[in-house]
Amino acid sequence: MIDLSTWNLTIPQGSPALTVATARLQTWTDTYFKRSGSTLIFWAPVTGAHFGSSHFPRSELRETDQAGSPLSWRYNSGSNTLKGKVAVNQVPSEGKVVVAQIHAINSPSPLVKIQYRWENGSGNVDITYRTKPGDTKSPIVYTRTNMPLGQAFNYSMRVNKEGEVIMMINGQGVKTKLNGNWKPYQFYFKAGNYTLDNTGYASEGGKVTYYALKATHPNSG
Repeated sequence: MIDLSTWNLTIPQGSPALTVATARLQTWTDTYFKRSGSTLIFWAPVTGAHFGSSHFPRSELRETDQAGSPLSWRYNSGSNTLKGKVAVNQVPSEGKVVVAQIHAINSPSPLVKIQYRWENGSGNVDITYRTKPGDTKSPIVYTRTNMPLGQAFNYSMRVNKEGEVIMMINGQGVKTKLNGNWKPYQFYFKAGNYTLDNTGYASEGGKVTYYALKATHPNSG
């Protein structure tokens, strides 16, 4: 069973999109977020509401502390890691769904994205990495090809106190050094379904199933 005691949830409903507090999330279920046995199912239609400055819908977790307040951490606090096992079941016509991120407070764009990309009849899992906070582009730095829809894969993202960022898909990936411009920022993990499309019918969107998810920090064990 995935422990949701240190996450809140944003769903693509309302204006702006609704955030479900950590305490309510323990029993929450709706069209956009469901439990099936020990798994979590996230749905975000292209017609869904947006959150913040984003132009795209999401059904996505954001880490919190035990009291439900948004949690953030600095790179040099120790080893901060997010691991997940996930399958993408449906993509929108644009073909892209983000299943996990390392984001930063006061940054309009994330440091890292784990992204599923359906292109030319084939599925891929990309790691994108933004070198500097102000960079417009977030280039793909690693891709795992031949990933069918519905096939589960494992990922991990870790930032350590030396400023190394280690990003893996099914045990393989890349390591890089955090650019100095990122070092003053406070980071946080996100996981779920961020659908990178906002046009089409209500039946079109991203659907994601999570089988395992765990964030660890220096004081969390």
